[in-house]
Amino acid sequence: MKKTRFLWWVAPVLAAALALPSCSADSTNGGSESVGPVKVSDGGLTGDPIVIGSICSCTGPAAASVGRATDVLQAWASWVNDRGGINGHPVKLVAYDDEQNPTTALAVAKKLVEQDKVVAIVGQTSLVSSSWQNYVDSKGIPVIGGQPVDAPFITDPNFFASGTTLPVLMLGEVAQAQQAGAKTLGVYYCAEIPVCEQLPQMLKPMAEQAGLGFSAEKVAIAAPNYIAPCLAFKEKGVDAVFPGVSVEAISRIAASCAQQGYRPIQAPTGVSLQRAWATDPNFEGSIFAGSNALYTDTSIPAIKDFSDALDKYIPGLRGSGDFSAPLLWPWAGGQLFLAAAEAADLSPASTSVDAIKGLRALHEETLDGLAPPLTFTEGKPGFPLCYFTGSTKGGEFHSANGGKPTCIDQVTAAALMKALTPS
Repeated sequence: MKKTRFLWWVAPVLAAALALPSCSADSTNGGSESVGPVKVSDGGLTGDPIVIGSICSCTGPAAASVGRATDVLQAWASWVNDRGGINGHPVKLVAYDDEQNPTTALAVAKKLVEQDKVVAIVGQTSLVSSSWQNYVDSKGIPVIGGQPVDAPFITDPNFFASGTTLPVLMLGEVAQAQQAGAKTLGVYYCAEIPVCEQLPQMLKPMAEQAGLGFSAEKVAIAAPNYIAPCLAFKEKGVDAVFPGVSVEAISRIAASCAQQGYRPIQAPTGVSLQRAWATDPNFEGSIFAGSNALYTDTSIPAIKDFSDALDKYIPGLRGSGDFSAPLLWPWAGGQLFLAAAEAADLSPASTSVDAIKGLRALHEETLDGLAPPLTFTEGKPGFPLCYFTGSTKGGEFHSANGGKPTCIDQVTAAALMKALTPS
């Protein structure tokens, strides 16, 4: 039983982490620019602010995906202040880059709590959150939104997810493959990290439950080509592929398979969507399930606000190669904090307890279409039962289901919760 629980929350988180592209810290503007109080428009508001904090892995191996996270959260805070603030009070943002270093991450978490006196940690994109999770729990500081693929959002009641967490998201990926007409699902998984081997162990029963055949191939991320695994999947009749490898490898595998005349349905997780994939012919017809609404779909009111704010406060970002799905996470966290703050009538004198009360007061909150219905029950981690879907067609990403989420049934949800609950 312990092994089953391990598979549910470690393997999915690993798959999501692999889906973040890697690069050197020099490729972004993170680091020192995202340390300490962040420059935010005050909107002409005066008086004491409501102080929030955030932690990001803005430099380090995943900088290409989340290196602009603090910039996005800064845009959110400026957007809020320019629209009258939170209950008439300005919001102040203090953010730190943990450099994807556990020791640094714990140190900055302590700084946020003990020195900066934040009421909550909002929109976090730290990839080493386990190093500071217990500390903020012990201090009663809620972690509100950010990357929903992080393990604490699955198991910790003090982490309040602003999007679908990975167990339900992975079910959504399998369901998407089935609905696209696939007969056999294949998963590529990395050879370099032993825990990667647990990914097919988790996906196989999901595929079988959906009536799909299943196959798995181990691949080396740095391999010069992927002819052998492509041909193996082609021979086995795999017609939909879930890639549990890095973003760079996902693109190279798709290209290698296409060179062999093999073009299965690509089913990358929606949290890894990269702008370049929309125009890559090897991803034409690809399908995905996402934690939040499609980050490029401005027909959704919440995404229109997100896009307009980025254009105003970070001009050029949406048209750059930095613009990928994970940059919606900090914005979603900010919006969840805003909803809770309004529900609790938060003020500069309010405490973390008040912020948590505001979160508990929310029921089926969708953040104007940005998130699946969110409800937070005392003593239990939030567990959104819905996910967003979409596809790639004609050089663009498209939302499915009118931009509305698809939900799993209560029986499936109960089985997932049982597997995730510690003994």
